[in-house]
Amino acid sequence: MAPKAGKAKVHRIKGEKKKKEEKVLPAVVDVTVETPDYSLLTLKGISTDKILDVRKLLAVHVEACHLTNFSFSHEGRGERLKDTVEIVSLKPCHVSIVEEEYTEELAVAHIRRLLDVIACTTAFGASPERNAGPESPSSAGGGGGKGDSRPGDAAKPGEANGEESKDEGAEISGSKKVASPTSATVSVHKDDLLYPPPKLGQFYEFFSFSHLTPPLQYIKMSSRSFMDDKKEDDFFQIDVKICNGKLVTVIATKDGFYPNGKRSLLSHSLVGLLQQISRAFDSAYKSLMKAFIEHNKFGNLPYGFRANTWVVPPIAADLPSIFPPLPAEDETWGGNGGGQGRDGKKDRRPWAKEFAILAAMPCKTPEERQVRDRKAFLLHSLFIDVAVMKAVKVIQQLIIKNESSNESNYPSAAVLREEQVRDLRITVTKDNTNASTKLDVKLDGIQAPGKSSKDLCQRNLLKGITADESATVHDTATLGVVVVRHCGYTAVVRVPTDAGLSESPLTEEEIHIEEQPEGGSNSLNVNSLRMLLHKSSSCGIQKSHCADIEDLHSFRSLVRKVLEDSLLRLDEETKERKMSIRWELGACWVQHLQNQSGNTDSKKSEDSKVETTVKGLGKQFGQLKQIKKKVQDNGGKTNSANENATSFGVGFIKEHVDVSRLKEDKEMMLQKLLPEAEYMRLKESDTGLHIKSPDELIEMAHKYYEDIALPKLVADFASLELSPVDGRTLTDFMHTRGLQMCSLGRVVELADKLPHVQSLCLHEMIARAYKHILQAVIATVGDMSDMAGTVASCLNVLLGSVPADNTDIYLNNDISLKHKWLEYFLSKRFGWKLKDKDCNDLRKYAILRGLCHKVGLELVSRDYDFETPHPFRKSDIVSMVPVYKHVACSSADGRTLLESSKTSLDKGKLEDAVNYGTKALAKLVAVCGPYHRMTAGAYSLLAVVLYHTGDFNQATIYQQKALDINERELGLDHPDTMKSYGDLAVFYYRLQHTELALK
Repeated sequence: MAPKAGKAKVHRIKGEKKKKEEKVLPAVVDVTVETPDYSLLTLKGISTDKILDVRKLLAVHVEACHLTNFSFSHEGRGERLKDTVEIVSLKPCHVSIVEEEYTEELAVAHIRRLLDVIACTTAFGASPERNAGPESPSSAGGGGGKGDSRPGDAAKPGEANGEESKDEGAEISGSKKVASPTSATVSVHKDDLLYPPPKLGQFYEFFSFSHLTPPLQYIKMSSRSFMDDKKEDDFFQIDVKICNGKLVTVIATKDGFYPNGKRSLLSHSLVGLLQQISRAFDSAYKSLMKAFIEHNKFGNLPYGFRANTWVVPPIAADLPSIFPPLPAEDETWGGNGGGQGRDGKKDRRPWAKEFAILAAMPCKTPEERQVRDRKAFLLHSLFIDVAVMKAVKVIQQLIIKNESSNESNYPSAAVLREEQVRDLRITVTKDNTNASTKLDVKLDGIQAPGKSSKDLCQRNLLKGITADESATVHDTATLGVVVVRHCGYTAVVRVPTDAGLSESPLTEEEIHIEEQPEGGSNSLNVNSLRMLLHKSSSCGIQKSHCADIEDLHSFRSLVRKVLEDSLLRLDEETKERKMSIRWELGACWVQHLQNQSGNTDSKKSEDSKVETTVKGLGKQFGQLKQIKKKVQDNGGKTNSANENATSFGVGFIKEHVDVSRLKEDKEMMLQKLLPEAEYMRLKESDTGLHIKSPDELIEMAHKYYEDIALPKLVADFASLELSPVDGRTLTDFMHTRGLQMCSLGRVVELADKLPHVQSLCLHEMIARAYKHILQAVIATVGDMSDMAGTVASCLNVLLGSVPADNTDIYLNNDISLKHKWLEYFLSKRFGWKLKDKDCNDLRKYAILRGLCHKVGLELVSRDYDFETPHPFRKSDIVSMVPVYKHVACSSADGRTLLESSKTSLDKGKLEDAVNYGTKALAKLVAVCGPYHRMTAGAYSLLAVVLYHTGDFNQATIYQQKALDINERELGLDHPDTMKSYGDLAVFYYRLQHTELALK
């Protein structure tokens, strides 16, 4: 279980606690929405929903997904209801959609919504050329495939596939295609007991509707002149090519859209207009909506996706030098990669002053902390966005400068550039080319460059054992640090803790920060800051596989040299015990000691109750006997002391005085190191740690780490209290408990009866080892045009296999060299001796996925043959994306409530679990917003709790909300997204939707 922040809470008054727990539990609420055409839609919401959630529910309803720019009215609450209005306050729960006037920006956003809804017909279908293999003839820019028509690709109007004109009859017959894939799929599943194992080449297949005719071929800004005189409220013209090849010019205006010269056909929505003027569009669009319903009758429409996974969408794989964006991120139509600060207007904020104000805000009560945490979350999120974008921009400028001046051979760890933008200090260094060197930059040590590892260890431990709900916000030195790694460079962005604090007194009112738009649903997608590795289409799929392998031979020698040099360094390295300690370890340690003390106290009280009962003598006589015994004991002690005083003499008294003095000196040491409030908190924790010296605390913490924390982690794995599914979740679980990843070898030893945990730890160790090799290889590349080939060669060495009948001596040498380096590295860094059976059972896709996450790679989604020496081609490596790390800033109270809900669920106390889960959700919505990943976690947990109560309908609604957030904010490949899919499958099955559960 995750550490609780600080000591145990003081119990509130019983009456006050009871009042707070008398909350209405969440319930399903039917929301009736009247559309502009007077049809009624019934939406399934929950009692905690607000008007903003009603907008989201409409966006995933087939009858309203194309609608934008509207407000709600209510017969009792009036016009233009605010997004914060709770739906349970609406009596009756019936609202009407009121169409609002467009601005030019809103009109562009409306077009983007339509392009987004229909993108699933073209963006996610695998191209026939890629499926046929590398040597099949292909044409990336044209041809007769349906995947070639890319709605919204305004930058490439010539690729609209206009040759494939279809008449009205063809479109109507095309609509019949909807049922055939579904029925075919059903028949296959009836014949087969199980679904075939998924392949990487089918990654996007679940979201692809390429078997349907796209309603549109393209939309682009028109250069034609207005047929009539341009009116004052006309914004712009667009050319719309419908699926049958008909070209229509549409004018966007304040009141909606109309065909050029036919203002009488004005419609507020573009879909409504196109349905009026084209039977072909109407038929194709209705077919798509019907397919959406058959795909998932509970909503979750396949649109709004972002390119935020390690495998790129097929539309981008076909054109790697251009990387056509998905509509949600297409800047042509007002989209972007999310986040704030892209315009550069927020770069010069007084970050140091504002972080200091946050640390000084009142935080004694939960209400005060909620206000503080909301401001801290907004400010820190903005800081992360600005810092990452500035760092990536500086690195890209450095790369461009190096390419133009042919300067690339920089010494490792050399500072290449320093830049300051008011409080932001950006330092860029070159990564180390030695794969045996630990390159990770510690967030907690950046603001203290002069401190030794022991001092940092002491600082973190003291922070942990005195931590409370404000530990993260109060540690401004760590809060104001972001580390960004990209293309062989590392940029550290930090806000000095002393910058600008002497300008003027600090006041809470000085923090002016805007709310995140759309409930925080468009957070920064760091993949949108990618560096494309192919400059022309000649690097595309039409290049022969043999020629590609020839090109990779020259890069393979570079990988071999990095391995050889690193192996020499690793062999010469002397093993040193590192003193690193995470602050979370201290928090967990205090929690463990408090739990231990509580158990001891309860046992003592039980024992005392037993002792007071004297059988056969009566209660009063028993108490009298106890009193008499105490008096005798005191007398005996006094007599013995008097007798021994003469024998021990002054020496005994002096020794006693020395011990008490030593104890006082230790207390004084901690009092000097800690602020008074933190010292008193540690003293009141009843752990006795306040009378220990810093050195003793460090030694005791290491003992707790080895003897208790690691075995407890494995025990929780065994009891399924923790269930890691991949390296990221394993890392999160360990870091939350203050455990270092270098202990993975010890975890494998302890988990001798948990083969799934052992396998997970082994794969994570290998992925981390390979990360060092790949990062070192990337650091050696001077010309970015060689990056894709170098990375592909490195992946071939790391993940390729040599057949038994191989005669190439170089391939055999590379494999043996890699194996020897891996064996040495795992032994030195993780304390694990690699066995032959470990290498035989490797899941290479899992290692590849972990590598791409850790290094920042985007690959083509195809099936890689790891049984060959060359599974990767240069064209498979599409781009590199930044990888960054920072501290998490959310709501400690919310996290504590989540843990309480989990604990209650484990104990079978379902009512308490629902109660805690509801409170946690409310707290996280208030602090992080309704569409943040932490909020999605609360939705998901509450769904599981409600499932155990038997409320499958409501559980499904909550889990659907979690899935919608996770898919779009975290990516299709994130562990939280995968968990949402798994949980939903169980819920659908209990609702007797077996086929949907299997999907």
